[in-house]
Amino acid sequence: MIAGDSALYSGRFDTARLEFLRAMEERPGKTAPALGALRALREKGRGEERAGVIRTIRKKLDALRAQPETIGAAHLLSARMAIALGQPGEAMDSATMAVELLPTLGVAWRVRGEAAMVAEDWSGAVHSLRRAAELGLQAKAGTWERMADALDELGQLEDAEAAARRAVDLTGSDPNAQRKRLNLLAVVLKRRSKLDEASETVKVALALGRDDPMVLHNAATIAEARGATEVALSTYSKSLQAAPLPMTHWRRGRLLLLNDRPNDALLHFKAAAAHPTRWTWPASTIHWPAYDVAKLYARAGRHEVALGWFQDASRLALLPSDQQDIRSWIRYTRAEQRRMNKARP
Repeated sequence: MIAGDSALYSGRFDTARLEFLRAMEERPGKTAPALGALRALREKGRGEERAGVIRTIRKKLDALRAQPETIGAAHLLSARMAIALGQPGEAMDSATMAVELLPTLGVAWRVRGEAAMVAEDWSGAVHSLRRAAELGLQAKAGTWERMADALDELGQLEDAEAAARRAVDLTGSDPNAQRKRLNLLAVVLKRRSKLDEASETVKVALALGRDDPMVLHNAATIAEARGATEVALSTYSKSLQAAPLPMTHWRRGRLLLLNDRPNDALLHFKAAAAHPTRWTWPASTIHWPAYDVAKLYARAGRHEVALGWFQDASRLALLPSDQQDIRSWIRYTRAEQRRMNKARP
C-alpha cells in the first residue's frame, strides 16, 4: 500500500496500479488496496480491470448494506469509492449520509472532507476536516495534510502553512510520506513568498527522492518564482523525464510562452492536453491545456484549428465563468475568420 500510494502521488500510474493489485491479492479482505487500484485505473484502456475492482468493492458494499448496523459503514465505503473514481456528486451524497448516521466518527468526517475536496468545496472541506480532528484524528498527519491543501485553495495561506507544518511534524519515519508532506509545505511557503525557506524545504524533500517528479515539479515552480528561468526550465525537464505529467508539461509551456517561445510552448500544451485522465489538479482546471493551445492557434491566424481546440476546452470546462470566457474566444475567432475570408481576393 505504501509503495502504491507513493507511486500514485508521484504520477507513476502503471507502477501504482501493479502495487495496488498486488496488495489486493495479499490482503483480499481489505478495501484500501482496491480503492487505491481504482485511483490508478482511471485511464482509458483500463475499463476491464477497473470493472473487476469495482465488482470487488460492491460485494463488500452489498454485505454492509445487508445489516442495519452497518448501513453507515456502507455509505462511508460508497463515498470512498466515488472519491477514487472522481465522482464528486455521488461522493458528497454518500459522505453526507455517512456523517448523519455516524456523527461522532472522525473517519466519517475526514471522508466527507475528502469528498468536498473532490467537489472543490474548499470551505466545506476545511469544516469537515476540522470536525474530524476534533473527533479523534487530531494526531493523524493525513488530516492536517488535507487541511493544508484545502486552506491553500481558499487562499488562507497562514493557516495552510500551520496545517502543513503540523502534518510534517506528525509524519513518522516513512521517507515517502515525509517527502510528500515536505513538498506540500514547500508549495505553501512559495505561495506565501517565503522563497528561501521554500527552496530549503524542497531540497530536503528531494534528498528523500531525487527522481520524484512531483517534488521536481515544485522545485521548478520555486525556481520560476525566484526568476531563475533556465533553472526552472531544466528542472521541469527532469520532472518530465521521470514521469510525463500533464501539469508539468503545462507549467513548462506557460514559462516558455512568457519567454517568447510560443512554438515550444505549443508542444507542451498539446502534450498536456493529450492526457486529461492524468491531470491530478482540481477538475475545474483540466481544460487549461486545450484552452492555451486554442488561443495560440487563434493568435497565429489558424482559426479552423483553433475552433476545434476551443470546442475541446469547452467540453472539459466545468465552471460557468470558464465557459463564458471560452465562448468569447470562439466568437472572436469566428469573427476573425470571416474578416480574413472577406479580405481574400
